[in-house]
Amino acid sequence: MSKKPPLLQKGDTIGIMAPSSRVDRARLEQGVAMLEERGYNVYVHPQTWKKQGQSAGGVNDKVKALHDLFKNPKVKAIICARGGNRAGQMLPLLDYKLIKKNPKIIMGYSDVTALLNGIHKETGLITFHGPLVHHKAANTPPQKQQDQSFDLLSGEKMDIPMGRTKVLRAGKASGELVGGNLSLICSLMGTPWEPDFKGKILFLEDCDEELSRYDRMFQQLSNAGVFQQVKGVLLGAFTGATDTGFLPFGMTMEDIFREAVGGAKIPVVMNAPFGHGKNLYTLPVGGTANLKAASSGKVSFGLD
Repeated sequence: MSKKPPLLQKGDTIGIMAPSSRVDRARLEQGVAMLEERGYNVYVHPQTWKKQGQSAGGVNDKVKALHDLFKNPKVKAIICARGGNRAGQMLPLLDYKLIKKNPKIIMGYSDVTALLNGIHKETGLITFHGPLVHHKAANTPPQKQQDQSFDLLSGEKMDIPMGRTKVLRAGKASGELVGGNLSLICSLMGTPWEPDFKGKILFLEDCDEELSRYDRMFQQLSNAGVFQQVKGVLLGAFTGATDTGFLPFGMTMEDIFREAVGGAKIPVVMNAPFGHGKNLYTLPVGGTANLKAASSGKVSFGLD
């Protein structure tokens, strides 16, 4: 059973570390200032500033930083600095007993998908697919969605607006959420941190990939039986999809979605407001949600 972390309150300390690529100092400092303006104290772990090639230091630096933040009783939530690459390296080295003993909020998305799902799989702790500190500096997502993120972290139940979605298959589903970045979910398949999809609502997004590669990743999930296990599918933004092969691929993203899900009799919705575009509503990995997709095109999606 999933376990909720302690709620985040104004005046609490937010810890920051960089599990993926190295950060831009000016942009990170702007993001920190925005967190402080919201009434939180902020502690930036020294690892955050490390550089090793594209990465924010080596894997041992990252693991120690995350352990330090989970052990620190003053830190009530951990928000990752940015995404990029190589967070998945940390999974075999994490002390999951330490994390389970010191449950707290951890939030990020993109490459951080590996940590969110790995930690949830090992500990049952609900983790949060939401904005990074770099994003706050760029004022993305919009203010309303940043407000939603902190409302969720403080324990509010809410509905996510679904006015621009498209229903690919109508139906209803209630259950725990699992998912995040498509390429990272695929990278977890066949590992000890492969998500448990049975009875879950799967949410997926990605960016800057060839249509043929999206097709390959969706077919991987289909061939693994994922769409036969889940109760529903929520597809966010797949921004920057390209088709530059020597032969045109000949399928749209909607074609890819429809073919991959096949005959699974579950609600499927596309264009949901999360991903690498301007929209990024925060979703709890392991949290409970209710999805209703009507044949008329009306969609409702609520977080408990």
